[in-house]
Amino acid sequence: MKTLASDISDIEHHVEKYGTESLRERDEWGYTPAHWAALDGNVEIMRYIVDRGAAIDLPCLGTQGPRPIHWACRKGHAAVVQVLLQAGVAVNAADFKGLTPLMTACMFGRTATAAYLLGMGALNHLLDINGDTAMHWAAYKGHADLIKLLMYSGANLQKPDHFGSTPLHLACLSGSVTCVKLLCEKSNVDLEPLDKNDKTPLMLAQSHRHGDIVELLQSEIKKRSSWFPPMNEVWGLFFGKADNSKAPLLFFMCSVLLWGYPMYIIRCIPITWTVLRGSHYCFIYWNIVMWVCWLIANRKNPGYIPMNSESYYRAIKQIPYFDKWKKRNALLNRLCHTCRCLRPLRAKHCRICNRCVSYFDHHCPFIYNCVGLRNRTWFFLFVMSIAINCSFTIYFATYCITIEGFGIWYILGLLEAFVFSGLGWILTCTSVLHACMNLTTNEMFNYKRYTYLRDKRGKYFNPFSRGPILNLVEFFFCTPEDYEDDFGYEYI
Repeated sequence: MKTLASDISDIEHHVEKYGTESLRERDEWGYTPAHWAALDGNVEIMRYIVDRGAAIDLPCLGTQGPRPIHWACRKGHAAVVQVLLQAGVAVNAADFKGLTPLMTACMFGRTATAAYLLGMGALNHLLDINGDTAMHWAAYKGHADLIKLLMYSGANLQKPDHFGSTPLHLACLSGSVTCVKLLCEKSNVDLEPLDKNDKTPLMLAQSHRHGDIVELLQSEIKKRSSWFPPMNEVWGLFFGKADNSKAPLLFFMCSVLLWGYPMYIIRCIPITWTVLRGSHYCFIYWNIVMWVCWLIANRKNPGYIPMNSESYYRAIKQIPYFDKWKKRNALLNRLCHTCRCLRPLRAKHCRICNRCVSYFDHHCPFIYNCVGLRNRTWFFLFVMSIAINCSFTIYFATYCITIEGFGIWYILGLLEAFVFSGLGWILTCTSVLHACMNLTTNEMFNYKRYTYLRDKRGKYFNPFSRGPILNLVEFFFCTPEDYEDDFGYEYI
């Protein structure tokens, strides 16, 4: 039965003549009519086969045993995949070699189909018989868009297969500079893992003469091994690295509660209270402000995007028709398959909180929370009050030194005050700078990644800036309710 070359009327005539049993027959290669309909992407014929109760999920009789859904994913026929899933085909159905529909879509670079499968519950951590995941296949075939998509869905970037090859190994084999660069940008990805043949990704790139990748890897390895850390890691000391450690918060708490305040009460107040009473009142006031702002910034919802949103599921249902859309890729990149939401512009998924945050600025370990739309003002007041309090601490310590002379406790207090004061003023000034530019910290350091921050010629352009004054007014005085249109905006 030559389904591939037939239209629906020919199929109906054939079934009337030979009966519905003909829809269950296999050809000489062991393929069913459903296989050929899936390969051709003919939605009407596939629906007709489903309605007639024919077999739609049988593997072929070859060595690999692909099912019709695998053929549809191979060609990127998301509409056919939709019909098959609605008819009861398992979204994670595997062939004889363990390949799932998601792996097949990643193997052949079908981004829209892969996004649809993830939205329908496809698992990104499943393994084929060689221990490869969908991420391995995307890297091996050099599909950067799919690597981004799988990153957003929380795929493991370092898992080795049965041969010890990580996605970075396979990206180096593919010769895709873009894929290698994407993986290298993640600081938690090891750049020099060894496979079962004791080969690193750099060795594989060299043996396959991928000069651009060799140069890129050597540069990244050199940066990481440098005695002076790269700028983004230095900045991570201030804004927090991408981990869930409470060490910065505990260090801050212990420094203030177990060291700063006892020194203030025991040593500073008895010496300077009578002569610096006004300064002490100001210091106490700003300490109250600091703790109130810390508590609110820590406890307040930073602007989480609602999970399991209707817009996400509407977008998933529309994916089979994405080929007709001009901005397909831009929309696919805004689907978060972890939160199951359609991210508004300028939102980002925080890997630490595991939630999408509106106007994501950064994850701050000192407040142990994200800084976003709803708590950014409180975070600014918190860091400013730290800077002011530490400046007062320096003032009190130097005044005590002039009266009692140098002592080890005063020197230690001065050093700690200088560290926190410098940190506080740096954060305060950069927050004001970003507010004047109407940019978040995330956008400031990753502006090259965001297409909405580039003009048609690819140069930096900020469409949100309305001048420093209006930008500051928006940052400090616009309430979250003023942004409700951004949450409710219809993208589909």
